[in-house]
Amino acid sequence: MDYQGKTILVIGASGALGSLLAQVLAAKGANVIGTARSQASVQKIPSQIQTKLFLDLENPGSIGEFILALSNESIHGVINASGMVGFGKANETKSADAARLMQINHLGPAAVISGIYESLKVNEGSFVAGITGVVAEKVFPGMSAYTASKFAHSAFLSSIALEWRRDKIQVTEARPGHTETGLSTRALFGQAPAFPQGMTPEHVVEVILQGIENGTALLSSTDF
Repeated sequence: MDYQGKTILVIGASGALGSLLAQVLAAKGANVIGTARSQASVQKIPSQIQTKLFLDLENPGSIGEFILALSNESIHGVINASGMVGFGKANETKSADAARLMQINHLGPAAVISGIYESLKVNEGSFVAGITGVVAEKVFPGMSAYTASKFAHSAFLSSIALEWRRDKIQVTEARPGHTETGLSTRALFGQAPAFPQGMTPEHVVEVILQGIENGTALLSSTDF
């Protein structure tokens, strides 16, 4: 895939995976639009990304304003690299915490992706890519709310892959295993278990971009 001159939206471009994705895409000649969930984290988006926008996935108003701001943009692809994690047994997890994870990991990104559909469908070779993780194929104890949010987004990606097939919008879901992004140390709630050494963000980003370029619908955990 030739990214030269194409506009790619990276949701969560201030994070470990999102920032790397944005940098690699920019190096390949793409016009990258990077988002971050707070005005402070916008400053953490790599310096080579010229278009840096605030997007709070927990705020419907912010999502609506963001979609409106992009209404005149010609977008060729979107990669959802945003997300948060929480830990705890189902009976110990507050409903408000579970709802917050669902909003950040699924409902917010799904609203953004759906909101830019019109722009994607008019561009040949357009794509959507979402990072769900190994929890979308294997259940782990103490992660019920997080797993549910990722399962939901996985189902969403599968659905739009069918719904948007006639528009020739490619949809790729990536399910990498534990990656050394530091996310588990910034959990919204709960205490992370002792994870084994994870993969490097560089490796995960390489596999994801290769999958997009190859038109791969599903990158399972074993693909990483």
